[in-house]
Amino acid sequence: MMPISKDEFRSIDEDGPSVPDLAPDTTQGAVYRFLLEHAHQAFRQREIVDAVDVPDGSVGPTLKRLEEHGLVDHRDRFWTIADAEHAVASAGIHGAATADERDDGFSDDDVEAWIETAVDPIDPATERDEES
Repeated sequence: MMPISKDEFRSIDEDGPSVPDLAPDTTQGAVYRFLLEHAHQAFRQREIVDAVDVPDGSVGPTLKRLEEHGLVDHRDRFWTIADAEHAVASAGIHGAATADERDDGFSDDDVEAWIETAVDPIDPATERDEES
């Protein structure tokens, strides 16, 4: 028997991947980002439909999926980003802003150059094999 990582454990789901696709070009991503950007407000489903450029009929099921994953909260007819999710996202944004302030930020070109010339790049698959 071999243990698995917590990340692998969290990704186990009978109906497919447990982490929703939050890419900006997806309905889930668009709805999630809208609620995150307005974290101190709660919205009716119709208001979300009007604010986000996604098909009308997809917002309700999307909100339900986001709620199942603990990313949004729902009370009565109102939806908002989950408090824990807002805290995590805010911490990430604050951390990135602080890092940029301290080191004057890195451009995308700087990051790509570093990745290409990194002496010992980390390959998650190799690390997992080495831990076995």
